[in-house]
Amino acid sequence: MESFNRLNDLYFKKLLGDKKRKNLTLSFLNGILNKDDENYFTDITFLDKDNEPLTLDGKLSKLDIRADLNDGTQVDIEVQVCPFKFMAERSLYYWSKMYSEQLEKGAEYKKLKKAIAINLLAFDYLEDEQEWHNIYNLLNVKSHNKLTDHIEIHFLELPKFTLKDMRKIRASEAWLAYFSGKYSKEELEEIAMTTPAIKEAVEFEDTFLQDKIERRAYE
Repeated sequence: MESFNRLNDLYFKKLLGDKKRKNLTLSFLNGILNKDDENYFTDITFLDKDNEPLTLDGKLSKLDIRADLNDGTQVDIEVQVCPFKFMAERSLYYWSKMYSEQLEKGAEYKKLKKAIAINLLAFDYLEDEQEWHNIYNLLNVKSHNKLTDHIEIHFLELPKFTLKDMRKIRASEAWLAYFSGKYSKEELEEIAMTTPAIKEAVEFEDTFLQDKIERRAYE
């Protein structure tokens, strides 16, 4: 299926939002977050993706993938295919709910854990940025010193992504190459030699497309 969209909501959640394939989700997260062998995330627990509004007329949050990592880090992965000019505001809103909902009434603030929002975009969003991966923290506007490491918001813009050297590919680049749809199955097989999770993703994709029920739901 030449026009298969790997960012399709149904497929993306099947691929990276299912505990049966949490090794793929961990590969994606560890790659994007640039984790090495010493601080590599080793486990993930998927959580309810529908955050109930705080008031009767509040806005319901529909998260694509919401999870806890083994060190308590909270993570939200969002995919946006159509251009949306309020991605920053939406991401901050989702991040704030993810962060605030960690504590029950009377709990101590020291129990709060880092919260990370990752936005995978099929369009150019950050006009003043040339790189495909941009990370935002809370900084002092003069000294640029970081106030806390508890907030981290990532934007991954697929149109800006180009694989420079297939022989020296990082896990983050391998995953972006996969989701970009710019590379053939043969090229992905070559990429899979350095990132085995990509081979598993391609194999799952083939199984998904051969399943008539899943294919119909995707279409």
